[in-house]
Parts: sequence; structure tokens; C-alpha cells
Amino acid sequence: MKTRPGLGEKLASVMLIIVWAVDNMVGALNNVAKKSYCNRFYYMFDSHAHVAFEQFDNDRRRVVKRAYEAGVNSWIEVGSDVNNSRRAVGLANKIEGVYAAVGVHPDNITGLNSGKWTEIRVLLEEDKVKAVGEVGLDYYRGGSFEEQASVLSDFIKVANDFNLPMIFHVRSGEDRDAHEDLLSLLNSLGGRGTPRGVIHMFGGSLEQAKKYVDSGMYLGISGIVTFKNAGSLVEVAREIPLENILVETDCPYVAPEPHRGERNEPAYVKLVVEKVAEIKGSDVAVVERVTEKNACDLFNLEA
Repeated sequence: MKTRPGLGEKLASVMLIIVWAVDNMVGALNNVAKKSYCNRFYYMFDSHAHVAFEQFDNDRRRVVKRAYEAGVNSWIEVGSDVNNSRRAVGLANKIEGVYAAVGVHPDNITGLNSGKWTEIRVLLEEDKVKAVGEVGLDYYRGGSFEEQASVLSDFIKVANDFNLPMIFHVRSGEDRDAHEDLLSLLNSLGGRGTPRGVIHMFGGSLEQAKKYVDSGMYLGISGIVTFKNAGSLVEVAREIPLENILVETDCPYVAPEPHRGERNEPAYVKLVVEKVAEIKGSDVAVVERVTEKNACDLFNLEA
């Protein structure tokens, strides 16, 4: 003959159910915690910053705090030489949501010897390094195409070795168009050798922008887009699909309006987002969400 369960048995059953539910809840929370920044929240993502530079030595913590308060919870800390790359990696290792890029600006390639190349490769092994950069072509101060293109080709090989995207610095001179040279170089690689990447602080023409997008590149839109003399950059921001755009500050340089002439910082990327939204006739939240997703896709910030 069956007997009805007593009060103790009922309580035991209830406790088992509670334990099971709590265990599953903790497991779910742990899975969320293991996911990357990009899969947890939608915030603004500054795709190019130099907060490790000495201009921030006196108030770096406050700069980071202001970024968080503005809704900028992640950025790529970009190296411009071996020493700054080391500092970028060090900062990224200290701050959640900050990642690093390792590279040498074309103005700084003199003296790039085998020892420095070895250190670059060592830095690229770090977990929070997500890109090679900034590297590229810069003729503004009379740089040599032959020398810079040779080093850039070496960086492309390194990026392919480490399966990392690239952050390209491209600045033309009076007598030579750096964008045309980079496009030619990328085309010469063929599909298999062409890296993923972003054209940092894009300043070329709309036609060049379309060629970059066709080759799989993103375009970095900076605070220059807020200037009255932004020129063709406004047309680029309007015509290029949002899915091909990243937003950036390049701080401490090129602060957007109304801070033009001041030291730039990651919090100001919000002003770039707002201007892009205005140009495109879009909601700010849409520009935030899509450009953040673009950055996460390019820099492989996934669960």
C-alpha cells in the first residue's frame, strides 16, 4: 500500500528543485561572464586611441572614468613604435575592455632592426593584442615610398602569420597619393594575402573609400568629420554603408568640435558617433550598435 509523502519528504523535494534552479542560474551567469565585452553590452567602441601616451600621464585614471561615464567602454590602444606598443599592451592588460595593437608608425621605421622585430613578435603573442598597427604610408613629411612600402609589406606578412587584422595609417604628400599606393599594394597581394583591416582616420576620396570597402577594409571616421572644413569626409560618411565604418578619436590628437584644439580623449568618440548619425539621418543608438559590432567583428572580440 502506497503512503503519501510526509512533510519532510516534500521539503526535501522542494530543496532539490531550488538547488537545481540555482545551479542552472549560476551556470548561465558564468557563461555570460565568459563572453566577451561585445556580446554582453552595446556601448561605443573607440577603434583608435593612444591613452598610454605621456599626454595622459597626469590624469589617466580620470580619462578612463570619463570614457566609461560617456558610454565608451572599450577601445583599441594603438602602438606607434616598439616602446609605445609595449605601453599599449601594458595598459590593455590593466583595464577591462581595452585591447592593444602593436606596430610602428611609418615616421618611426628608421632603426627597425632584427631585435625590434623580435620584440614585436613577442608582443603580438599577448592575449589582449588584437591587431597589427598602426603601420602604413606617410608622405606628409617627405617619407620614402620605397622604404615605407618595404616595411609595410613585412608587417603584412607578420599580420598574416598571426592571423591578425591591421590598422593602416595613410597620409599623402603634396606630390604623391598614399591611398593610391596602398590600394595598389593591396591589389598586388591577391585575395589570399590581403589582410583584414581598417584605414585609420580616413582622409581619401569617396572613390578611394569605395575601393577600400570592395577590398574588405573598414574606414575609420575620426573627429575631423565634425569640422566645418571636413570636405569629402562628410560625403564618405554619408555614402559608405554604416556596416563598413568604425569610429575613432586618435586621442590625444584631433579632438572633435566643440573641443577642437584641446587634448582629445576616448569619451569624445560620442561626438563622432552623433555627427555620423546626423549625416546619415540615423538614430545615434543605431550608429553606436553597428560601429561597435563592426569593431568586434574586425578585432575578433567574440565569445
